[in-house]
Amino acid sequence: MDKVKIGIIGLGPFCSGYHVPNLLKRSDVEVTAICDVSEESLDNRNEGLRESRTFTDYRNMLDPDLVDGVFVSTPNQIHFEPCKLALERGIPAIVDKPMTVSLEDAEELVALSKSQNCILMTAFTRHFMSSTEYVRRQIASGSVTPQMLTAVQRKSPVKRSVEDGGMLHRRTIHITDVLPWITGRRIVRVEGKIQYETGHIEETLVDMRLELEGGLRASLLCIKSCDENQDEVNIYTDKQSYRLERQRLYAIARRDGWARVDNLPEYGNSSDHFVEAIKGNCPAPNAPYADPHSDDGLQALRVIFAMHKAAQTGRVVEVEK
Repeated sequence: MDKVKIGIIGLGPFCSGYHVPNLLKRSDVEVTAICDVSEESLDNRNEGLRESRTFTDYRNMLDPDLVDGVFVSTPNQIHFEPCKLALERGIPAIVDKPMTVSLEDAEELVALSKSQNCILMTAFTRHFMSSTEYVRRQIASGSVTPQMLTAVQRKSPVKRSVEDGGMLHRRTIHITDVLPWITGRRIVRVEGKIQYETGHIEETLVDMRLELEGGLRASLLCIKSCDENQDEVNIYTDKQSYRLERQRLYAIARRDGWARVDNLPEYGNSSDHFVEAIKGNCPAPNAPYADPHSDDGLQALRVIFAMHKAAQTGRVVEVEK
């Protein structure tokens, strides 16, 4: 194919600030179609999308003759139907996290992706962050062995409605994905407490203990309402310990505390990875990647639901594989 024809469903802040700039940098991509329910969003779209056909109904846009792949960047509760229709029509899709709100919908999409042999990716951006990849490679090479993990997230306001899922869906799913990604070990069981304010949907406080394969343990603390915004993963190893604050990486210095690690190489982004997958190009050995049938997105969601079950039953819960 000369150019990959891309469609976009949903022109929200994340897509407009992440996917669109990444796509417009590529000479081998043409954004042929964009869809949003808001005419105002379509009118105010990036200048680089002025030649794209516009739609307010994604069902009219999902035409294999018009698009070779589609980015689904809608509110969480509207992820399932566009992805399902795209896969049914043989159109590869990449969807923002979480891939769906319900576990049943996620399982259906993964099964459909595999049966159709059609790409479905979850846009886990942290797979491609330099901070994450540096530590992942240190562990994968055997240079260090993780001994304990901690994660803290503070301040997670409701962006739209609780129908999009609570704090764990909105934000913490990054953690339930990135801990296994960095360590190469699946989360196998969880236990702990959750405080809710809207039924069993909107969490205000999450205090969980996670066990990964091989007995590696992690602690997770999430606080919804806080004056400070914090997103931090600490990885304590036998030789060197690390703190990841999204793109920023710190390493512990024996006397001086945490020191910033600078000049890290770049490893691409999930937008480019999806385009390369459509073209049939496999990532280089040891390069970051997203699962082509979103098994990673499904597994991260299974951990979220296991946390809810553990909190509501007061028991240790095994995470389904």
